[in-house]
Amino acid sequence: MDPYRIAVTDDDNGNLKAAKRILTLYGYTVDCMNSGEELLEYVKTTIPDLILLDLHMSGIDGFETIQKLRSVHHARHIPVIFLTADSDAETETKALSSGAADFVGKPFVASVLILRVKNTIELNKLQNDLKTEAEKLSKDYIEEHRKNDRLSMQMVEALAEAVDVKDRYTKGHSTRVAEYSREIARSAGYSEADQKKVYMMGLLHDVGKIGVPDVIINKPTKLTPEEYDVIKTHPIVGYDILKKITEMPELAIGARYHHERYDGTGYPEGLKGEDIPEEARIIAVADAYDAMSSRRSYHEIYAQGYIKNELESNKGTQFDPRFADIMLDMIAEDTEYSMREDPETYLVSDDGVKVEHQDPAADKEFVFGFLSMLEANGLDTAVGMKYCMNDTEFYAEMLTEFTGGTDDRIRHLEECVACGNMEQYKVYIHSLKSASKTVGAMSISDFAASLEEAVRGGDFKTVANRTPEIIAELRSIVGSILMAMSIYGLDNS
Repeated sequence: MDPYRIAVTDDDNGNLKAAKRILTLYGYTVDCMNSGEELLEYVKTTIPDLILLDLHMSGIDGFETIQKLRSVHHARHIPVIFLTADSDAETETKALSSGAADFVGKPFVASVLILRVKNTIELNKLQNDLKTEAEKLSKDYIEEHRKNDRLSMQMVEALAEAVDVKDRYTKGHSTRVAEYSREIARSAGYSEADQKKVYMMGLLHDVGKIGVPDVIINKPTKLTPEEYDVIKTHPIVGYDILKKITEMPELAIGARYHHERYDGTGYPEGLKGEDIPEEARIIAVADAYDAMSSRRSYHEIYAQGYIKNELESNKGTQFDPRFADIMLDMIAEDTEYSMREDPETYLVSDDGVKVEHQDPAADKEFVFGFLSMLEANGLDTAVGMKYCMNDTEFYAEMLTEFTGGTDDRIRHLEECVACGNMEQYKVYIHSLKSASKTVGAMSISDFAASLEEAVRGGDFKTVANRTPEIIAELRSIVGSILMAMSIYGLDNS
């Protein structure tokens, strides 16, 4: 399958470079544009899977751009994520109300950007995949039940409701669970038609998680009892959504009961043993296996040996022994450990933890010296490295991008002050705020934020008086960065 294509539109080259670096590292194809006008020309010939769109740009801003996109027939369904350094609820509300699927703060946190991008693409693809599944199954359903038209419509309606609740949980998990569930069903002797039903049940088993706040689903630390109670509502939410598909009631059953445990200690009803619907017992095994063989916010991929031990030790308590044994047989046959998330993307060590890629050229003393010099000159390198995924080479590239654009930034700010163009000044000072934070120049970022606030308040006197100050401070810190990069041979000269 070709990699997903993402169009990134931002008038700041540093932001474009950061987004492209992060996204291409995770296998996406990225096309970059500097304006809304350029994006509108681009979609005349190219349809990306997702658009990342800056809110504040020279020329037409993000809101006007998305409005124009929605008037282009072949581009109106492309999902859009807004990019902004704003953090107020009003901006978020306006962004989502304008038709955006989500928004991402600047400067980018790699893990957040990837999560939002992946979830938005996968949610969009889920709708298409469900339509495809309905089309693939239509012949059988017409012959067996003559209900396919109603089924297809009801599935689309259920998905539309799910989209309204705003899902941020990835389809990748649901697809894998569906595939493992189908294979367990096949090994258990299910007919081909029933295998397909189990597959559909697995595909939609977690649809209720779209009603759980993202901050809880992706929390990297232990959940509080109150947060866990919220998580435990998702089977009922999923059931309420899927029960509208009356021609396939088993879909709702799979969603409702996949967290029941064989010993009766599960939820939401505490059913025990064979009182739990058989398909839900299959999905429970597949769901647990995928949770251990894929990354989560709170753990990396576990080793096969660990997963086998967990399945063995929980047979008869958490899992139906019959289906757990089938899963164990599948693991035994999977000698290359291919049944896991993105098996070609990274390696897994014997203890089940992802092996990070190591750059052989990254000398610790060199890195320490370089970062220490930047710290001494006023940069918060911990912040900069965080936004550059703790990759020193990437951080150096972003520093180069930041320093290289300084003269243009200063010229734009001075021209706006000279002619009193407050609207354009707001765009440029907003960009400086974001770019400075990306490299850890927090004093500049905070200064820019105060000037942006002054612009919003109509305090042009403060803007005019303090712009020379921020320019002087910007020149000073850029000079320090250039000196450090020159000393450590990172100035590309």
